[in-house]
Amino acid sequence: MSGFYSEKGVNYGLVILIAVLAAVISSVVTYKATAGSGAKFAIIDIPRVLMSSKDVAALKSEREAQINELQKMAKDANVKIEAEKDKAARKKLSEKYLAEINEKKDGYDKVYASAIQASDQKLNELILSVAKKEGLAVVIKKEAVINGGTDITESVIDLVK
Repeated sequence: MSGFYSEKGVNYGLVILIAVLAAVISSVVTYKATAGSGAKFAIIDIPRVLMSSKDVAALKSEREAQINELQKMAKDANVKIEAEKDKAARKKLSEKYLAEINEKKDGYDKVYASAIQASDQKLNELILSVAKKEGLAVVIKKEAVINGGTDITESVIDLVK
């Protein structure tokens, strides 16, 4: 009896030989498919793009204004709370102002999260458009690549300024 099984059980030598041949064939096919097609990839420095983005700068400025407003509300609330002499009334005022500030903060957080999501989507679309224009099939973050790739950072920065 020959093949996978012998009188003593599984013929591991044959199984290993077939596995090695399959791995070699797979490697050759993969190499031919990628090297032969000349598939190119792009790299991009996302932090540099974000630092140059007018949309991100506007979001940051808006967020700072919101934080300042919340801080002003908290200061004003503290002044009013401290002015109240009755301990029970102070507690009630504290709860009231805390609820108002938290409600305002939650509203700001929702708007900010939505704006960040829209900004990310827009940035991804810009990156893809630059990659397609330059005939690049894959885009990878620059910090994940040691060597190689076409850097499209400057092209994307030109679009986000």
